[in-house]
Amino acid sequence: MNSLLRMMAVLMIVIDASLVVKLLVIEQFSAQAMRIANYWNAKGIRLAAPDFIHAEVISARYKKIPAQIISGYIAKTLMVRFYRMGIELHPSDWLHNRAIDLALELGQRMPYDSHYLALAESLNCDFWTADRPFYRAAQPHHPRVQWIGNA
Repeated sequence: MNSLLRMMAVLMIVIDASLVVKLLVIEQFSAQAMRIANYWNAKGIRLAAPDFIHAEVISARYKKIPAQIISGYIAKTLMVRFYRMGIELHPSDWLHNRAIDLALELGQRMPYDSHYLALAESLNCDFWTADRPFYRAAQPHHPRVQWIGNA
């Protein structure tokens, strides 16, 4: 809850696709994600993400169709809920170089998640994720990275 107190002075938070999926599909940590999202909404905290978050959210939801966790119809319906979240999209093209640096620093195989951290750095705000391995890699060096499991 210490993280919640820090957020009171924050006007914007970067969130990643892993956290968005927790808000759209009931799974582990969805309750925490909903609680913190309601808090952000009540405090007027704006959400931000790189512009490619749409593709990541669609891919994550699509993977749930063959596993029969959701239907194709539900996957499409969830997209409407995603758009209504009002996440401010920021161009990712200028984040690429910093994302590569961060991915190398954190020992990441792919730089996707590092784009979110690069955006949070540029906006001088916290970055919230449901990706525990990324959180564990980043948090010791980047204390503004927050994991939904700690909310």
